[in-house]
Amino acid sequence: MANQNEAYDFSLFEPSRKEQEQQRPAPSKQPKKKNNLIRISEEQLEKSRRIKYKPTTVIGGILFSLIVLTIMGTMILSQVQLTELTENINDANALLTEQQSITTQLQVKVESQLSLRSVEDYAQNQLGMQNAANNPITYISLANGDKAEIIQPEEKSWLDTIADAISGLLS
Repeated sequence: MANQNEAYDFSLFEPSRKEQEQQRPAPSKQPKKKNNLIRISEEQLEKSRRIKYKPTTVIGGILFSLIVLTIMGTMILSQVQLTELTENINDANALLTEQQSITTQLQVKVESQLSLRSVEDYAQNQLGMQNAANNPITYISLANGDKAEIIQPEEKSWLDTIADAISGLLS
């Protein structure tokens, strides 16, 4: 039983045959085990297999689902609105760029029409005007009878004099 090559001999700790027979109870002395087999009908078996849900768990799950759906719906709606506003901004920017281009074109057209050369042509051809450099300067003399007179104001009352003095100090 024991190997001489091994460092420890565990056979010394094993119980002997007598001890083993004494420890083993006799088969007739052992009480008979009860049969734990339970017989149930198919209906009861099906009923026990069904999952039983608690009402609070079901209501909590429904509320949680509603909250999640509401949050997701709100996020989707905000993204849709953001997209629409971005498209509106892009359309407005395109319209602004187009209007700025039209404004630039009109300014160039106005400047070309109001150039000094075109104004001079219009004055000569349409209005019949001539250049001042082509005609000699004509002097106009006034008649000797025209004179300018300065009218002296009436004398002021002593109240007007005081009011003028005060306004002179304040100004």
